[in-house]
Amino acid sequence: MMSKFKENFTQRRKEAQRRKGGSNSSGAPEAFGPPLRLCASLRLCVKLPIFLSLVVVLGVTGCRRDMQDQPKIKPLRGSTFFADGLGSRQPIEGTIPRGFLRDDNPEFYTGKKSGTATASATPAQQQTANAQQPAPNTQTGAQQNLFPDDVVDFPIPVTEDVVKRGQSRYEIFCSACHGLTGNGDGMIVRRGFRRAASFNDDRLRQAPVGHFFDAITNGWGAMPSYAPQIPVQDRWAIIAYIRALQLSQQNAAAASASPAPSTSPSPTPVAGGHQ
Repeated sequence: MMSKFKENFTQRRKEAQRRKGGSNSSGAPEAFGPPLRLCASLRLCVKLPIFLSLVVVLGVTGCRRDMQDQPKIKPLRGSTFFADGLGSRQPIEGTIPRGFLRDDNPEFYTGKKSGTATASATPAQQQTANAQQPAPNTQTGAQQNLFPDDVVDFPIPVTEDVVKRGQSRYEIFCSACHGLTGNGDGMIVRRGFRRAASFNDDRLRQAPVGHFFDAITNGWGAMPSYAPQIPVQDRWAIIAYIRALQLSQQNAAAASASPAPSTSPSPTPVAGGHQ
């Protein structure tokens, strides 16, 4: 009787343990015991770390951008953003960029007299047009006839600050060819380049200021245009300094050419008294 009771009790306990996921008679865990019940399913436990790793990798790579791959448009380069394939945009029709309205003071921006036909002509065209005009008799008039359309007076007030600004710009852009004194003996001339024009020649002494502005803006002979490097205001400052150089060199030449004062010998004293 007792043995049958023990068998029934043992059998029921095993069934209860099986239902609860317990151990079997040997003490080993069941196939689907409590350790694997921490996750809803075996598939979710395996895929969850993979999914989290993928999210981290995509987040890190998506926020990273090299400096050489900046999303910008470089000047004069193509672009697939616009339909015409150009990166640079054309100005809107009928508009003028700020600072480029030059109708109010054409002498300042061109160095030419208002209403002249050759204000926008090239130096070669200006020389051709000037050669067809008769030359006057006086030397000053002849020099003015070479540049009839160039302004004679400065369109800006010439102050000490303007001349100092012109000196600094002259030493940067002009002294390499024309020299520090304007004699056309700059450093590259001493190294074999063709000699530049001397500002101390009578031809350029008598040339109007508009001629120098035209040469700086459009180039002259072997001299290229310096318009991209030198703003309009600085061009007039350089010309003001050139005028100061011409005046200083002219005074120095006149001082060196003037004869030294002659010293007359003192008379020999005559001995007085009786012979």
